[in-house]
Amino acid sequence: MAYLMEARARVRSFYELVKGQRLAWSCAVIVGLFLVFIGHVPFFPVLAGCLLAVTLSIVRSNPRLKPKPVVRGGR
Repeated sequence: MAYLMEARARVRSFYELVKGQRLAWSCAVIVGLFLVFIGHVPFFPVLAGCLLAVTLSIVRSNPRLKPKPVVRGGR
């Protein structure tokens, strides 16, 4: 039962991360459509690039597991 609750929490947190990237999804869709229909670029490379860009933005916005140590007076 604990595993099920943990799995739900993970899905919920992933959903919150994706929901926070609405602008990235919108931009990826608009740029992808522009490239495919106006630029006559092949569909699959554009799809892969848009998904990669959104995935990287989600990964970068994901909070780190360990907080960074506070450095005082160092370079």
